[in-house]
Amino acid sequence: MNLPAGPFSSEPILIAFPKGRLGEELLSRLAGTALALDEAALSSRVLRIPTATPHVQVLLLKGTDLPRYVAAGVASLGIVGSDTLDEVDVDLLELADLKFGACRLSLCGAEGLTLDALKQKPHLRIATKFLKATATWLKREGLTAELVPLQSSVELAPILGLADAIVDLVQTGGTLKAHGLVEISVLGTTSSRLVAARGAYLADPERMRPLAAELIRLLGRG
Repeated sequence: MNLPAGPFSSEPILIAFPKGRLGEELLSRLAGTALALDEAALSSRVLRIPTATPHVQVLLLKGTDLPRYVAAGVASLGIVGSDTLDEVDVDLLELADLKFGACRLSLCGAEGLTLDALKQKPHLRIATKFLKATATWLKREGLTAELVPLQSSVELAPILGLADAIVDLVQTGGTLKAHGLVEISVLGTTSSRLVAARGAYLADPERMRPLAAELIRLLGRG
C-alpha cells in the first residue's frame, strides 16, 4: 500500500477505467497493487467497483463515453486512449502519458494496394471511426475522400466493397493479417492518458494529486 491513508478517508473518489483491450491491460497492471479492483465486485453487476484502497472506487465505461463522464465530474480521474481524446470535444486536464496500450493509427487496405494507387482514385472512400484524425491526415496529404463512419468490424469494409481502405488502430497487426489487409501508411501513434475533471482536480488537490501520482507510478512500470 503506497497511498497515504489521510487524503482518502472521506468521500469516495471515482476513477473511470475503459472497457475492452485497453481496460484489460490496465487491470492486469494494477493486479496486486493498492488500486487493484475487488474481484467479486468486478464479476458482478455492481456499478461502483471498490479497489484495495478504501474510498477509491472505479467505474468501467466504454472508451468513447469515458471523457464525458470525467468532464462532467461524475468521475474525478480517468484513463483513456489518446485516440479517443482526439475525437471528442471536452474540457479535461490531461495529466500524463501513461505509455501503455500503444498503437499505430494506420491507413490499411488489401495487400498490394499503395497510397499512390489510392490517390489516383476519382472517388476515394475510407471507412473509420476516427473521423477527425482521418480528416486531418487527408488535409495534410492534400487528399479528398468520402469518410464512411463505422464503429465496429471496420476490417470488413474493404473486403465487402463498402470502402477502398480503412483507418484503424493497429497494435500487433494480427487482425489485419487475418483479414488479408496490410498497413499502407501510419497517420500517428496513440497511448493511454491519465485525465482529470478540471473542477475536482483543482478544487481538491490534496486528494487528487497523491492518487494521480500513484496511478502514474503504478501504470508507468514496464
